[in-house]
Amino acid sequence: MGIMARSMGSLFAETKRILRSFGIKPRRKLGQNFVVCPSLIDDLISFSSLSSCDVVLEIGAGIGTLTEALADVAGKVYAVEVDSRLIEVLEWRLKSYDNVELIHADALTLEFPEVDKVVSNLPFSISSPLTFKLIEKPTFKLAVLTYQREFAERLVAKPGSHQYGRLTVAVSLFADVDLLRYASRNCFYPPPEIDVAVVKLTPRRRPPLSEVEELLLDLLRWLFSQRNRKLKSPLMHYLTRIRGLSANESRVVLELVPYLEVRVRELAPQQFIEVAEALYRGLKGVEGG
Repeated sequence: MGIMARSMGSLFAETKRILRSFGIKPRRKLGQNFVVCPSLIDDLISFSSLSSCDVVLEIGAGIGTLTEALADVAGKVYAVEVDSRLIEVLEWRLKSYDNVELIHADALTLEFPEVDKVVSNLPFSISSPLTFKLIEKPTFKLAVLTYQREFAERLVAKPGSHQYGRLTVAVSLFADVDLLRYASRNCFYPPPEIDVAVVKLTPRRRPPLSEVEELLLDLLRWLFSQRNRKLKSPLMHYLTRIRGLSANESRVVLELVPYLEVRVRELAPQQFIEVAEALYRGLKGVEGG
């Protein structure tokens, strides 16, 4: 029976039955929350605009519910799973699919294959490092991913909002982000602590990071630790404490930097880039680069 022909109740019951038959208890530390909502699976497929021409990467294949749905549509699926207990389930469940390649590995250390799309119910426990791994060296055209609602809202937050922060600005350097829909925590077994959101990431094709962008990524953590201050104060501290400049050298650099009287949390991503460009020029001048 296809995924979409099942009710949520039957998929929930099937998920529990499979886990019980293999003697598996979901592990919170691995972020194991299995999708039991057919409409959510249907939306992940639909939002990805999958076709038989697509090669797809799934991270956190779990017991293979989404994997089956992907394999029914896509030309090839790479299904990554770190838990050896679940690899046993996947081998049993997907044995009739010749277009699925199982990869038993930690997604954070794996070199991802070249694919057209990434479609995944991500392990929430590694959302941040995995997102950066995906977008810093993208091997795909677009990704449709599930995140905890709070994390997803940080990705799309507007300057000045309480969700806006280092994550928002850093991810914006690499990809366009669209929040597509919310889903109840009850769409998963076991349910996570908060509701979930589906997000689309579209990487920008780009060369490796420039020195200015490397500087900005280093700077963001420091600045957002003082998010309510006007830019001048945390920048002065960054230059003296982190870069080791004298007070006079720091003042010379700051003369080149715009937006000094704007609070950190109110600066838009493009303005942060302008700050980093000016700071880079100033540091090159005083450090003799």
